[in-house]
Amino acid sequence: MTRTVAHNDAESAAETAYRFIRHAIITGTLQPGETLREGHLAEQVGVSRTPVREALGRLASEGLVVLERYRRGHVARFSPDDVAEIFRLRGTLEGLGARRAATRITPAQLAELERIEDEMERVFHELGWHRHLALFDRLNNEFHALIAHTADSPRLERILASALELPASIFNSYTEPLEARTLRTHRQHREIIDALRSRNPDWAEAAMAGHLFSIVASGVASGVASDPDGAPQHAAGEPESS
Repeated sequence: MTRTVAHNDAESAAETAYRFIRHAIITGTLQPGETLREGHLAEQVGVSRTPVREALGRLASEGLVVLERYRRGHVARFSPDDVAEIFRLRGTLEGLGARRAATRITPAQLAELERIEDEMERVFHELGWHRHLALFDRLNNEFHALIAHTADSPRLERILASALELPASIFNSYTEPLEARTLRTHRQHREIIDALRSRNPDWAEAAMAGHLFSIVASGVASGVASDPDGAPQHAAGEPESS
């Protein structure tokens, strides 16, 4: 009994450390290239170094952390090609999720999607881009996560939740005005909801895929663009890394 409790406590500490560090990376509190010191992180999380070490190993498997010799690590950097690849993968996989969701979504789930999008639009109009950014990110994640959950594919949901997120810092070099991107996001979310409401799998898949592919097409990071065949290109003279 004592061993089981101790084991559960250790798992809980590792999970707490994982969620804390992952959130700090995704939100940009920990910047790309920043050194990750186990002792410092352990103090911040309120756990020992062992759970932090386990958390860093897990984050390394997701591509958010790079571990070097002697387990020293730093926050991963994402090149424009990395960013383009991840959004293309997300477009394909979330498009599949939307296709499945179109025949499974309930009226209550549709109403929740509309509530989330209503709130996203409300805070944008009331607060403007910079003041509403944190809330926008949370609501946007809820919108996509709900559709992934509605797809009723635990494997797909796990992949999207663990391996295809990017730090907020990748938008620092976004070539499209952020306000324009936000307004387009609202329009695209409304189309996704309409497609799901119509229970049209083809439309839902195309709307979701187009929503995410448009981020690459409009230049999600410095120098990223799409050629006529859809392959990402770098602008002349632009660096490869973000």
